[in-house]
Amino acid sequence: MHFKTMGLVLLGVFLFGLSSLAGGQRPVPTRPEPGPIQTGKKNPVNPKEPSCGQEAGISKAAMQERRSIRESTRAEVEAICAQPISEAEKLEKIRQIRRAARERMNALITSEQLQKLEECEKGHAAQHTGTHPQTSAGPCSESPR
Repeated sequence: MHFKTMGLVLLGVFLFGLSSLAGGQRPVPTRPEPGPIQTGKKNPVNPKEPSCGQEAGISKAAMQERRSIRESTRAEVEAICAQPISEAEKLEKIRQIRRAARERMNALITSEQLQKLEECEKGHAAQHTGTHPQTSAGPCSESPR
């Protein structure tokens, strides 16, 4: 009887070992951690093409500053949306914030660079039409992204 029990235990260990070798225990794939925002890199859609900033001859520092202004503007707009004021007041303040941000961004580059940048960005946007849902909601709407 002792040998039968020992045989069953060995058979169970053997079968367990086979099941784990056959794929019973697979490592869980993990996503790589997102790295820092990289600027001045090639076009992410087509890495062989330069970015719009590079095409327009805009320095990496100026493009980083423009990105920083956009991010701070977005935060300011969110703060305005959270204020307990009328929608008309919110819209007016948001217009002022965006106008000031546009002036600061445009002061970083020449009008020729701005024109080239806008043309390039419009071309890229035309290639990606339909990839992002368009909404007609205002800047303070609670639309999901």
